[in-house]
Amino acid sequence: MTYEEKVRWLRRYRDSLRLERTLREELAEQQSRACKITAALTGMPGGGGDGQALPRTVESIIAAQQELQAQINLCGAVRREVVAVLNQVADARDHEILRRRYLLGQRFEEIAVEMCLEYRWVRRRHKMAVGAMTI
Repeated sequence: MTYEEKVRWLRRYRDSLRLERTLREELAEQQSRACKITAALTGMPGGGGDGQALPRTVESIIAAQQELQAQINLCGAVRREVVAVLNQVADARDHEILRRRYLLGQRFEEIAVEMCLEYRWVRRRHKMAVGAMTI
């Protein structure tokens, strides 16, 4: 694999987390809409509906929960794969740089500051560590 392909492979976990976060937000939105109650304060009878609004809402919430659970499972599997590859890195600093980058989602600037290293050095070590990996 080329350097770019390896980086793309390693980024799968962060991408998976992003999708999980989106699904959580969608589920919360559906639950919020389902819990809203609008009182009819007029004496006029309400318009017709088929009476299936609540069952449809419950079905959509259940489907969203199932989709979210599937994404959580996928995210866990991808994380295990990425961690297994990162554990191949013998050098502790290189391992920490890669862990912060691909598991915690930190930018190179953040990694450099938190590890008290020079930015260019972090970029150089990252490229060397990714290049030496076997995926």
